[in-house]
Amino acid sequence: MFRVASADYPQVCATIATAFSLTPECASFGAGLDVVFMDYRRNDQLVELAWDNWSGLIATAKTTDSEPLVREIASWLQRSQ
Repeated sequence: MFRVASADYPQVCATIATAFSLTPECASFGAGLDVVFMDYRRNDQLVELAWDNWSGLIATAKTTDSEPLVREIASWLQRSQ
C-alpha cells in the first residue's frame, strides 16, 4: 500500500504500466466514490492496480504466476518514494 491521492491514480498507473510493460485491461475498470481499480496484463501475468481512501494505492496479483511481478512493482514503488 502506498499513499497516493485519488487524483494521481491515473498518472501513477500509467507510470507503472510503462515501467513494467503492462497493458491495461480496460473492461476491468471500476470506480466509485472511494475506490477505483483496473487490471493490467504482461503476457500471462495479471495484476490489479487499485486505489481506495483507506489504503491508498494497492497492487494485487490476480494469479499465482503474477506474485513476482507484484513484488517487483512494490520494490519499485518503495524506491520511488
